[in-house]
Amino acid sequence: MLSGPPSREELLDLARGSGSALLDLSLGVPADPPPPTAGGSSGQEPAGYPPSAGTEELRLAAAGYLRRRFGVALAPDAVAACAGAKEFISTLPLFLRDAGLVPPGRDTVLIPRLCYPAYENGARLAGFATYRVPADDDHRMRPDLLPASVRDRALCLWVNSPSNPTGALEPLDTLVDWGRRYGVLVVSDEAYTESTWCGSPRTAFAHGVDGVLAVHSLSKRSNSPGLRVGFYAGDPAVVGRLVPCRRAAGLMAGAVAQRSAAYLLGDDEHARVQYERGATRVADLVRLLTANGAAARSPDGGFFVWTAAPGGDGDAWARSLAGRAGIVVMPGGAYGPTGRGHVRFAAVRDIAEITSRAWALGPLDSDRRRGAHV
Repeated sequence: MLSGPPSREELLDLARGSGSALLDLSLGVPADPPPPTAGGSSGQEPAGYPPSAGTEELRLAAAGYLRRRFGVALAPDAVAACAGAKEFISTLPLFLRDAGLVPPGRDTVLIPRLCYPAYENGARLAGFATYRVPADDDHRMRPDLLPASVRDRALCLWVNSPSNPTGALEPLDTLVDWGRRYGVLVVSDEAYTESTWCGSPRTAFAHGVDGVLAVHSLSKRSNSPGLRVGFYAGDPAVVGRLVPCRRAAGLMAGAVAQRSAAYLLGDDEHARVQYERGATRVADLVRLLTANGAAARSPDGGFFVWTAAPGGDGDAWARSLAGRAGIVVMPGGAYGPTGRGHVRFAAVRDIAEITSRAWALGPLDSDRRRGAHV
């Protein structure tokens, strides 16, 4: 039986002992300062809890962003705040159950074949089963290939476009139509939508909100993970049932963070700068990897370069990169069993920080790689 892939903590330890400075390409957090906001504390915050559903200012800003960016008009009661997208993802199945939104016999959360681990973790937290949806050769989901016995037990379908880790763009309209046909709530993780390199950013709301939720992140669009603010929106009947359950559990973003988030959602210029920086980093990293013999795949979107490992062993390559060159990447097996032949590079640093270690990026041993292209 195969053991699990090495953890990020294990790889960080290996990198620290490599004799090289740590080069962390494992997380989708750009190595840039966050943008300034107008949300600093005035020193006169009300002595009370911030609204769990989000302040009116934040909800209006989120609705304004969706209207401005995607042409989608949502009522204020169809938008609510969360304490970061990951918090929402990890707790959604639990609150669907507590809100009475689980039809009889629906006990399975559908997740992408390769995906962010929080989807599976959230289902497990709520006591639901998970099933990885088949995908085509371009990593796009094919729920039409699900066994009927699985389809008929599906509670919700997680979609992530652009995909973490593969960078694929999903056929959102097709997936939403499938969900409505079979009574499966479609939940679209749109954290990386502003990092769409092929075409314009997309949302699952393009064909209406019935039976659809989407979650957005300030961590990615605005490079502000420290705020711990995001928002979810969509079908008002679902949002309205989730809000009181989340409030009762004490889930809320801080008042100052909500004000900062509202400011950032209303400002497109900082997001444009971050987009251009990200596009350059992704393209540069793909070129560097391929020049050194690595089988890198140019993503359609997102911060990540999904790369086939030499010899088909992503775990071994991740350990080798960390132990020999101080480079920390994520082994593909962390995103699903079919990812074990790959690693995920995060294009979060300028290429000048990476080129000196280009010798470690290709399929040859370290002594031969030192003369490779940089």
